[in-house]
Amino acid sequence: MMKRMHLALAISWVLVAGTTTVSLTAQTSLEATGSLSADTVGQGDVFELYVEIGVPSGSVVYFPDTVPSAFGLESFRAVDWESEAFGDGGILTLIYPLIAFQIGLVPVPGLDVFIGPATGIEGPSFHTGSVIGEWNGVAADSGLAALERVPVARQAVWIASPIQLGDISAGLEPRLPSDVLGANRDWLSLVLIVSLSTVLLVAMTPMVRKLLTEQGSKEASPDASLGPDPALVRWQAALDELDRIFSLGLHLNEEVEEFYGRSSRAVRTYVEGLDVAWGPSFTSSELMLQLGRGVNGSSLNLYGSMDVAEVVKFGRLRPDADSAESDWRALRNWVEKSRSREP
Repeated sequence: MMKRMHLALAISWVLVAGTTTVSLTAQTSLEATGSLSADTVGQGDVFELYVEIGVPSGSVVYFPDTVPSAFGLESFRAVDWESEAFGDGGILTLIYPLIAFQIGLVPVPGLDVFIGPATGIEGPSFHTGSVIGEWNGVAADSGLAALERVPVARQAVWIASPIQLGDISAGLEPRLPSDVLGANRDWLSLVLIVSLSTVLLVAMTPMVRKLLTEQGSKEASPDASLGPDPALVRWQAALDELDRIFSLGLHLNEEVEEFYGRSSRAVRTYVEGLDVAWGPSFTSSELMLQLGRGVNGSSLNLYGSMDVAEVVKFGRLRPDADSAESDWRALRNWVEKSRSREP
């Protein structure tokens, strides 16, 4: 896999490098290629996200220290990097150690790398005069806008449970009833007790069914004086707020961060109301994890859009208007269908 990544980067390097005098602004083919050390790993096992970038000579490269935590996945430690010479520049490889605690298909969030001229920039150096820039400093100073953004696509990894079916059944052997119940048991008394219990159960069944039917009728006809169903009110309010946000056209007016921020807040407010234990102290990732455990329905359709919203809010991604509308519709569709999934 690593050889194929080198070949892809080599082709893009030939297209963009040319000579050492090519400016970064003219290099529209800068590319970062991401891959995982394994497609399937065990729950709690450490694996790596590899990111390879072809870097022109005399460049500064900025990249985050960790991958954003989401859906039970987090960075195990800070990023490491290595480099090798290639052409007039070099190939920089970033290594992000990750660990996941949620079982199943877990998305690995994408990230952005930024490249610019290294003039006057100090930092760890690698081939042909290129340096590693200080991420926290440039991100805090909003200096990323003047650099070339190189996106790294999101990945996905399957997290396997450490408990296998064979482990559960190992050592179990069938046993005779006499070994379990005892050979000297008074079987006549046991048969008599079971028979009497069966007769009593049959006799009481109509009475119990009648009581349950009457109770169900009372619950199905609530007193109108109690007012509207609070869950229905929250559900309708979330849909109305999402429709209002879309009608503002923020994603069409270069305000995509505000569009994603308002949309994700509307969904988060609705999700918090599904369970009294889910409050503001929960992060968006923790709320998605709770939904993924089967409470109030699956959140698989919600994962992608909420993940993108988190990345966009922090300025690491800027989708176009069509992508923003598609993510908004995914959020609204999930809210609309969530009423049918509530217990």
